[in-house]
Amino acid sequence: MKSKTRRGEKKTGSVKIAISLPREEADYVERLRRLQKTSRSAVIRDAIREKVLTEKKAEDIKRYIEGYQRMPETEEEIAELQAMQQSALESLPKEDW
Repeated sequence: MKSKTRRGEKKTGSVKIAISLPREEADYVERLRRLQKTSRSAVIRDAIREKVLTEKKAEDIKRYIEGYQRMPETEEEIAELQAMQQSALESLPKEDW
């Protein structure tokens, strides 16, 4: 049985798309392509991957901050962390500098 794919989609899960770029950006992609000895697709794919990772990281940070604001550390938790930190520092061997 032949697997069905959407138009432009390869069986690997890739989708072929066409984009239009301003001349300056297209020239920059071309310079990168030559410097990296790769394809335009690879240059654009890497740029998109980096943008997606940056966006995901920003979303994670935002969720972390929102969670912390909803449930900040208590005074007791802060004191406990400070005690653990002090204990860890005291357990390190003393070194003469």
